[in-house]
Amino acid sequence: MSNNPTRSPQLGAALALAQLLQEHPELEVASWSVDPMLGSLSGFLFEESVSAVEAYAEVLGGEVQQGLPYVFEERTVYPYRLSVVWRDVRVSVTTTVPLAKLLGRAA
Repeated sequence: MSNNPTRSPQLGAALALAQLLQEHPELEVASWSVDPMLGSLSGFLFEESVSAVEAYAEVLGGEVQQGLPYVFEERTVYPYRLSVVWRDVRVSVTTTVPLAKLLGRAA
């Protein structure tokens, strides 16, 4: 899926997303957005687990990076992000995991 200047940049991202969903229905459901100018994909996983984003890393390649913690709705959470180029499309997949869950306690 090379970038063709005559096509909309978002078309490549949309096609890559359709292929990802069709080829890997086992992956956790994500909320996806396509950047219309850059043609990149961003997915947010509602499953609050590191393993959910690591499953995407197994399919797409790359390494999951842990971000700095922050407080959201009175809970300390850690963001985890995968950023890769897959089929000529920049893809990022993100989730947040509550500190309590990381420590094995009820969130």
